[in-house]
Amino acid sequence: MAVRMVRLVRYNPWWKGEGWEIEDPDLSRAGEIIPRKRITVNPGSVVLLRGVRRAGKSFYLKTLVRELISSGTDPRKIVYIPADRFSRKEVASFIEELRRRHGEITVLLDEITYLKDWRLLLKALGEDRTTTVATGSNPVELKRESELLPGRGIEGNEYYFNPLNFREFARFLNPKLPEVAFNYKSPVVDDLLPWFDDLEGLFYGYILTGGFPEAVLEFKRRGRVSEERYEEITRLTLGEIAKAGKSEETARELLEAIFRLKGNRVDYVTLARETGVSHPTVREYLNTLESARLIYVLEAWDISRKRHAHRKEKKVVFQSPLVATALALYLGNDPVEFVEENIEWLVEHTVATHVVWSIEEPILREKHSFAGFYYDQNRECDLVVKGRGFFGIEVKYGKVKRKSYPFPTIYVSKEDVGDDTVPASLYLYGLEKSRRSI
Repeated sequence: MAVRMVRLVRYNPWWKGEGWEIEDPDLSRAGEIIPRKRITVNPGSVVLLRGVRRAGKSFYLKTLVRELISSGTDPRKIVYIPADRFSRKEVASFIEELRRRHGEITVLLDEITYLKDWRLLLKALGEDRTTTVATGSNPVELKRESELLPGRGIEGNEYYFNPLNFREFARFLNPKLPEVAFNYKSPVVDDLLPWFDDLEGLFYGYILTGGFPEAVLEFKRRGRVSEERYEEITRLTLGEIAKAGKSEETARELLEAIFRLKGNRVDYVTLARETGVSHPTVREYLNTLESARLIYVLEAWDISRKRHAHRKEKKVVFQSPLVATALALYLGNDPVEFVEENIEWLVEHTVATHVVWSIEEPILREKHSFAGFYYDQNRECDLVVKGRGFFGIEVKYGKVKRKSYPFPTIYVSKEDVGDDTVPASLYLYGLEKSRRSI
């Protein structure tokens, strides 16, 4: 059967040989490459990268191409296929023809969730032991379907692809920073204290960019984030709602209600009353945004029973401050003024996200298995992590006021340092992403 292979040529300039980077639409525009964690792609394995749009997955695949060629792989045995441009039948035909011509190949499938019944294609590639790296910007679909692919070479090869964390952001802008890293429970910041002024200055930049690569590069060049970037993130957020077949108007009202909370806890019934929909509908919308890795919904812990108290109030946490700021602009706020006026809860959300990113792994350690918060009539702890016991992280970006909790707690401050207190910029710099988070 004849296959229109010429349709793939423009997406695979390395087939021509050396100097291909200047023809690649991603690498040629980059200017600078932000270092990201590297993964090992074993022959015959299937690797899944799931994460939010604009986090840099397509660019990451192109750097993987460059690494494969540098390590001796024949460029014509590497094929990049933007799955949003072709049907599943066409993609399968491309792969079959390339295998006929070149034998074993490496397949890079970008935006695989755009293909109807994409799971069947990935299943076939796994059974054929075709080395495959697939990305998806519809994590709702990717998460659900990937769980149905046991025994296809995927186990241990699934990763979250997140925006940059503060550590990655800071080290990109200032490579001289020390290589200090620690566990979220045991921050040792002695070697970071001399760098406090440097890290504090960078931290504000991180809050503005949210770790999204294009926003980071803009900030490095111009010292600000463009309205175009904010608009991209807003379209991304509303696009996830639309792809799930839900109402943009209801989403806007729900997001307005969340913004008014300023990080405070709430229940589904209250959000339903403010948005004029049922509380199951509120839960559905929040689940969609969480599965798309735009927010986290934190549940309160029942400490005595060592489980979540599902009937108690929740906290909604933005996974990136840029998502919050972009939505603030969409709702009529000035982005810089919004950050300055809401810095405390934006920092609280950023701390919660970084701790979760340092622990979570697809399937094995999802957020719901270890993260939550705690409150009673007199106290509230922003984030409580469940391990062998419970451990609290309380963000006090103003004055640090200690309270007695039924678990050990550290306080994340603006600039106070003590046995149980550490500045936010130093704390976040020391947190590395988990082994299954890029």
